[in-house]
Amino acid sequence: MLENTLRVLVADDIASNRTIVGAFLAHLNCTPLYAADGQEAVDIFRRESPDVVLMDLMMPRMDGFEAIRQIRAMEDERWVPIIIVSALSGEGDIVQGLEIGADDYLAKPLSFPVFAARFKALRRLLDMQRRLSGSLEQVRAVANGVIDGIITAEEDGTILSVNRSACRIFGYTAAEMVGRNLRILMPEPHRSAHDDYLARYVETGEKRVVGQIVEVSGVRKDGSVFPLELGVSDICLPNRRMFIGVVRDVSEARRIQRQLAEDAARLQQYHDESVREQELAMAIMERQVRSDWLRDSAVEYAVMPARNFSGDVVAVARSPGDALYAMLADATGHGLAAAISVLPVLGAFYRGAAANLPVSTLAADLNSMLCGLLPPGRFVAAALVRLEVGSKRGQIWVGGVPDVLRVDDEGRVVQRFVSSQLPLGILPSSEIVPRHEEFAWDAPCQIMLCSDGLTEAENASGEPFGRAGLERALRGSPRGGRVNGLRQALTRHLGHQPAGDDVSVLLLDCAPKDARRV
Repeated sequence: MLENTLRVLVADDIASNRTIVGAFLAHLNCTPLYAADGQEAVDIFRRESPDVVLMDLMMPRMDGFEAIRQIRAMEDERWVPIIIVSALSGEGDIVQGLEIGADDYLAKPLSFPVFAARFKALRRLLDMQRRLSGSLEQVRAVANGVIDGIITAEEDGTILSVNRSACRIFGYTAAEMVGRNLRILMPEPHRSAHDDYLARYVETGEKRVVGQIVEVSGVRKDGSVFPLELGVSDICLPNRRMFIGVVRDVSEARRIQRQLAEDAARLQQYHDESVREQELAMAIMERQVRSDWLRDSAVEYAVMPARNFSGDVVAVARSPGDALYAMLADATGHGLAAAISVLPVLGAFYRGAAANLPVSTLAADLNSMLCGLLPPGRFVAAALVRLEVGSKRGQIWVGGVPDVLRVDDEGRVVQRFVSSQLPLGILPSSEIVPRHEEFAWDAPCQIMLCSDGLTEAENASGEPFGRAGLERALRGSPRGGRVNGLRQALTRHLGHQPAGDDVSVLLLDCAPKDARRV
């Protein structure tokens, strides 16, 4: 039998991510509704009432956390599952998302088998929840809005009356229950002790159940034992005392609780595995980057990840002829997925420096390698530099990152190298011809490279750090301390607002040879 079509709200600010999720949903007989930010997601939820919500966390205008809060505030009795789908993998992000109302978490990039399995489980929960809701609505109609079993009994425990809900709960007809003792609804040892309990209560007023709502076990007609909530009140009439018991079968609720606990345990296991994978990837990357070359006195750098793991990489190397090579690379996306995309270029970069390649040849080699490795939609923006300090000449290739700047001793921009090349990994090198720019200098200067995470970093008012902020910070910092000056200027600009993307800066000193090396 064909499964009911689910209408799924997909909230993600990246169009390619929405397309991928939409393709997954189409294979699962689901209809996607797309939102490009949190505010649009809230509006679509209010207007369309979807069955499921897939929510990214980091989005413009309104992030996923606030969108989840607002959606939960709009809900009525109908449960709509909210699943976080995000590259954020820190424990705090996951816990915060679940605490404000999300029901589950899926990490990017998505695995279709895992995605499909989660949706099948979700369908079962939704079908179960809807069946339960429908059943409760029928009971309300039949019993004049009363959904619980109501049983009245004499002070000796003889059943006087039952409603239809009580009959349904225990599996008896009204004729089978009326006139019999309440003991038939209880398992041992409570069945044998019940008469003594009633007698003691009537004689002394000692309460164990009367006047409270407690969870106890009941026995159905077929002998099966199940959990139920029981509330008992007593009524003193002029000539007798009666007990009124309200019972509610909570076996389905307890089953759902167990299911949720098992789902939470699986989610925690998935998170723990993700953390271990990140630790392994970080260790691999640290082994790939030549940190000893980064300690060159001609080099200043900073890499500030927006998440637990950065997708930006800076690297420097010396050729056998002592030319200084430098690379700043920024892969698409965030976190571990971006870091894995940029990792392969490190080895090729060091090999190119060792071979003393021209920058354009090095860019072509890196591009060919990434075209063969990266899936469609993934690429690496980068800037490559080669400095021959002795002859005061250099080569620069810029593809997809902000303009590379040459600044003088006072931090003023004296030359700008614009991004005129495609990022690496988009088109085969046979279809493009990477070209570098040649330059020379006759006075002390520095070459400054940065990722767009720096220039696009927005403060709480939505104002980007921008080119003006970058050049102002360079002019306001002394030679030898400009990277630290940029870091401080960015911190002041952001205030308490976190950076939305990884931020990396690389500064190369065009100084005489004897002043460069440690």
